Amino acid sequence: MAHNEIETRVLKHSLPSRLFHWCLILGFLPAAITGFILWLKLGNETFINLAMRIHIVGAIIFTSAVIIYTVCCLNLVIAFMRRIFSWDSRDLGWILIGGGYPQKMFLGKKITVPPMGKINSGQKIFGICLLFSGLILMASGWILYAFIPVSPKLFIYWSNRIHLVFGIFMGLFVFVHIFLGIYNWGEFKTMFGNGTQPLDEAKDHNPVWVEHEIEPVQNTKSNTKVLVQ
Repeated sequence: MAHNEIETRVLKHSLPSRLFHWCLILGFLPAAITGFILWLKLGNETFINLAMRIHIVGAIIFTSAVIIYTVCCLNLVIAFMRRIFSWDSRDLGWILIGGGYPQKMFLGKKITVPPMGKINSGQKIFGICLLFSGLILMASGWILYAFIPVSPKLFIYWSNRIHLVFGIFMGLFVFVHIFLGIYNWGEFKTMFGNGTQPLDEAKDHNPVWVEHEIEPVQNTKSNTKVLVQ
């Protein structure tokens, strides 16, 4: 890039959203991994006890992050919910072809996909699953941790079964999400970097969002024009 050339980038993920994702990595991932260890009873008693402690610490981080993010960034939570529950014919078209991922990954062929907003249809599905499954996991997990002595056995039994089923589902789903996130390396760097993405890349993946929701706000001294919603 020439010294006087201005690179145009999009601020796609704000600092609070990026911090929240880091907290999910520090909280949910350890809880998910140790949850599988506890479910499959991998290792001796000492190892299982250690896994349980890590599981609880991860749950505390995860729960705290969700509560703090919701309270401090309610506008971002509302915007996220509005996006994941907004569906039209383009989403159906995207799902029918898997977003073009099977063709790209297995055939090395890039096909035309319906234009997406800030998040694609697959991310919407993941967001909906994360919203409901996350709430169920937190509620059932804390019931099992704090209320076993005072709750009916049948209630605890079903809380445990629900926690297990949704834990397995979300654990597997999150690992798929991580794989696809790393596969889309540009998006991965955006979320875990400074939150900005090259405009051309954003136009390729999220043309509807670029066309309707962003506007230029400043020229930085690093020769980068930043755009935000």
